[in-house]
Amino acid sequence: MKRFSFWIKFLGVLLFSFLIYKVGWSETLDSMKKISIYHLIMAIIVYWVAFYLKSVRWKIISASYGIKILGYKALKVFFIGLFLANITPGKLGDFGRLFYIKDQLPNQKIGWSSLIMDRLFDLISLAFFSLIAIWYFQINFRILKLPSDYLSIILWGVVFFIIVLFIIIFSKKIKKTINPWWAAFNSHALGYKSILAFGLTCLSMILIYGVFNYMAWGMDIPIDHLGLFLGTFILGILTLLPITVLGIGVRETSLIVIFQLYNLPAKDAIALSLIIFLLQLIALIPGAIWFYLSPIQLRQLKELK
Repeated sequence: MKRFSFWIKFLGVLLFSFLIYKVGWSETLDSMKKISIYHLIMAIIVYWVAFYLKSVRWKIISASYGIKILGYKALKVFFIGLFLANITPGKLGDFGRLFYIKDQLPNQKIGWSSLIMDRLFDLISLAFFSLIAIWYFQINFRILKLPSDYLSIILWGVVFFIIVLFIIIFSKKIKKTINPWWAAFNSHALGYKSILAFGLTCLSMILIYGVFNYMAWGMDIPIDHLGLFLGTFILGILTLLPITVLGIGVRETSLIVIFQLYNLPAKDAIALSLIIFLLQLIALIPGAIWFYLSPIQLRQLKELK
């Protein structure tokens, strides 16, 4: 199973290698040279501000579950979680945050629920902006078309029926497993603060994905910036698929598709993607340093169950 998972994720690397082969490494590097150091530094600062806003959101969510975390500690542990998320499969290392606050946890279910809630705000925000993006691209480019035959409709109907049937058959077992976690998940007292948490999430997402636009502007890429901005949210959804390591391959392919809609060269899309990838790695340095100063072993995550 582990080998299968490895080779599935390796597909992204193979896809990236193929794109570089087709476009040309020297052409991509020439395009990357268009950006200045000043723009790179500003982009890293923007990432750090966005991560700070997310740490504030996590602090608010944690407090709603009765988990008291000081501001500096929330920032420090959040950065460590970001670092661990990017060096572990499926971003599971992000749950290592719980190890650093285990003394503040009422119980482990509450701790896991707080992080799931934290992730849920990200997913809702991504889905929200992605739906706007699909609507935008549908109006401008008609990218979605109704199926020309009934076969695909029937297939989707069969899949939906099987899922519903599975849920009905195993409903008792599912409820027995989920109910304790559901009770813990719903034990928060967010209330109106959920609006604040969602606002912080949207603002942080705008900053994070807005870096694509800032870098494109710095590289003098003549793209419709609204289209690029919205398109990157769809890219964010796609990079969650378990077929890539750190979004490699999927991010480049997605940007090439967006660039092709505006008749722009693939070399600029790959160059922009690589710049963003490097910036994201650099932005994780504070988390790497804090983790080095107070490390944990990944097997210790088992203690949190």
